[in-house]
Amino acid sequence: MKTQRFETFFDAVIAIIITVLVLKLVQPAAPTFDAVGDLISFYVAYFVCFLMIFNIWHGNHNLFQKIDEIDNKSLFFYGLLLFSMSLLPYFSVWLTLNPRSIASETMFGLNFLFMQVMYLLSVNAIAKANPGIVLVDFKNIHTYLSTIIILIGFALTYTIYPPGIDLCCVVAVVYATFSHNTIKHEIVDSERFEALIDAIIAIVLTIIVLEITMAHSGNWQALFDLKLEFVAYAISFLLCFNYWLYNTNLFNFVKRIDYKVIWTSGISLFILSLVPYLTKFVAENFYAFAPQALYGAEYLAITASGIFLKRYLIKADSDNEELIKVYDNYSFLMVFAIVMIGMVIGYLWWPPAVILSCLITIPLGWVMVKL
Repeated sequence: MKTQRFETFFDAVIAIIITVLVLKLVQPAAPTFDAVGDLISFYVAYFVCFLMIFNIWHGNHNLFQKIDEIDNKSLFFYGLLLFSMSLLPYFSVWLTLNPRSIASETMFGLNFLFMQVMYLLSVNAIAKANPGIVLVDFKNIHTYLSTIIILIGFALTYTIYPPGIDLCCVVAVVYATFSHNTIKHEIVDSERFEALIDAIIAIVLTIIVLEITMAHSGNWQALFDLKLEFVAYAISFLLCFNYWLYNTNLFNFVKRIDYKVIWTSGISLFILSLVPYLTKFVAENFYAFAPQALYGAEYLAITASGIFLKRYLIKADSDNEELIKVYDNYSFLMVFAIVMIGMVIGYLWWPPAVILSCLITIPLGWVMVKL
């Protein structure tokens, strides 16, 4: 099979798994920062799962640049890998609901361990089918260190520290992320990465509407009672579409990217994937400051990632004069200023000023941007 077709299928599954992870997040019990803090374990679990998935995608991205065909043996192992990845949303939620349960810890750890093993077997199968291409150094201990760390977690859980598996999975993923990125892969073609961005944004755009409460009856008043939910949905839709449009125009100038560009965009996608979750939180508590502030903070985080993305794109493609010409941080600074003003107004007088300030920056940003 041609690798391009499998890559497309693999990316689609990954994009759906990431969005399902967000749908599994529990809403805070109250519109306060304390209630949000009570769910910190859910957010950490989601972040770790996201890192794990993105690490695998990044590894495959670099791997599939070197080969044109993938055999059935490799596809079999990749199928098992996708199967275990599809279970991440279920077992991550089970673990966060039962943090000191041996059973939930074990299943979460086994899922991570199985993913690690299947990925290594997949790469090994591809390496045997392509003996002339060096893919992974299987004689290097660092190749297996993440798996060893997870096994240490099992020893901790079953002896002295019940959350040991959870902790070691976090350590293993963080280690894999940093160790993997010490190898500076240069990717000449950004097309596949753009396809992943498009897939995730497309799914985020469509699932936001799933968070709108269904009208309790068939009259106009029942629909009008949900006006604030539709307002929050409309603003979030515009935010996501604006992000997609900006990236599409920006990547029109891009000729090559590197691992810093990929991971900066990956962080942006992680933040953007939380839009449906925060949209629901705001819609249900439109006049509370905490939900509005978190929504504004997310918007600012996405904006900040845009500044770093442009910087890393220029470093990766320093000879690209067209890209250098569109480098301008003034529009980003304008966004920060307006949203921060909205935060102050929201804190002192009227909380919805935060989400409205985010909305205002979208048309103003396009007036100032050079794309």
